[in-house]
Order: sequence, then structure tokens, then C-alpha cells
Amino acid sequence: MLNDLVQLKTKIETHRSPINLIENLTNGKNVLNVGAAGGVDGPNGYLPNNEDKWLHFKILKKAKTVIATDIDDNAIKHAKMNGYKIIKENCETMNLNQKFDIIVMSDVIEHLNAPVNAIKNLVENHLSDNGTLIITTPNGSAVHAFIRSIARRNLNIYYDHMAVYYPEHFQAICDRLGYSLVKTYVFNFPDTRSVIIRLKGFLFNLASILSPRLSSAMMVFIKKNKQSSTNLLL
Repeated sequence: MLNDLVQLKTKIETHRSPINLIENLTNGKNVLNVGAAGGVDGPNGYLPNNEDKWLHFKILKKAKTVIATDIDDNAIKHAKMNGYKIIKENCETMNLNQKFDIIVMSDVIEHLNAPVNAIKNLVENHLSDNGTLIITTPNGSAVHAFIRSIARRNLNIYYDHMAVYYPEHFQAICDRLGYSLVKTYVFNFPDTRSVIIRLKGFLFNLASILSPRLSSAMMVFIKKNKQSSTNLLL
């Protein structure tokens, strides 16, 4: 089995509004938001001037209860200065002694030293029996990586990114741990900062129409047990 190729058991679907999907799925639920402080500070940070674009802000408006965690001291402090409580916890090892209907881990897993341990800890110790773990991350087969490879240019790899993922990686993790990968979405991040970026976005969207696997990011839904993808939640 170790040398067998991974067989993806879900259809790769395109979604135009992943943030809206997460927002709607957390409506009325008990939610754990892992890595909630990401992007809050800095010149273009969410707080205090772009609060309405922040995923955590959107979840807070919809969910029944929310606990937010992160490991970035500066980001946690900045959030606190703007009225938001985010506790310092490492998702690879933490134990909050609480179960959640939805766990959101948005653009976190690529930063982790032990991603399999993190998924196992979240599912085993923090996810309710019929709960869903939602993970978003950059897509390893994104069109810009393909273009840069053809052009023999360096890939855009950040120092704090420890790994690049394909949907098959999450299938392999679920198979190894006995979980179910019930949904796989791909999407492109909307970005309107400049005309050039908008043009690039248009080209990326066009490429992803030709092949969804060329999309810039992906989102997967993981559940504890083998279940039909029609019974996601909720």
C-alpha cells in the first residue's frame, strides 16, 4: 500500500465564494477558528480598517459560539487592541477540553511542522461526532506554479510555508487516520489591488475553467467517520 497511488474519493468542485460558504456553514454552530489572527496586522491588515473582509469577523456574526486560537503573539495582541479575544494555543498539541460542530483552519496547515498531528488532534479531541473540519490552503498545482516552472523561474515559496498540498494529500491523511474526506473544492482568491493583478486574476480564472486543478487554492471538508458527502453537517 505504501507504494500505491492515492485514489481521490471525492469530486474536485469549483467554488466561487469559499468565504461565504464557510460563513453560512458556521451559522448557529459552535465553532473553533484555528489561526484566526492571520493577517490582522500590517499595512494592509484586517484590523482596524478592513474588518468586514476578515473571516473571523464573518464567523462571529453567524456562529452560536466561537473560540479563536493562534500562536502569533503580535497578531493576538493587535486583535486584542481592537476588541477581539484570541487565545494562544498550538493546534498540534492543544487540548481545550471542548468539542465543536465546526473547526475552521484557514491557511494554517501549510505553516505547520506536524500537519498530520494537528489534524488528528483537532478531529479526535475537539470535533463533535458529526462535526466537520474545514481546511483551506494554497493549491500545489496552481497555474502560476506551472507558468513559473515553464519559465524556469523560482516558485513563490514563503519561508514560513513548510509544505505545498494537493487534494490527494488530504485523502491520504484521511485514509491513514480513518477519517472521511467528504468535499474537495478549488477556488481563486479575488484580488483587485491593481489593474495588473486583476488581469492576472482573470487569466487564472480562465485557466481554472479549463482545469479546476489549476486553481490557486483549495478547501477540504473532513469528518470523523465514513459518511455520504450529502450529509455534511449541518
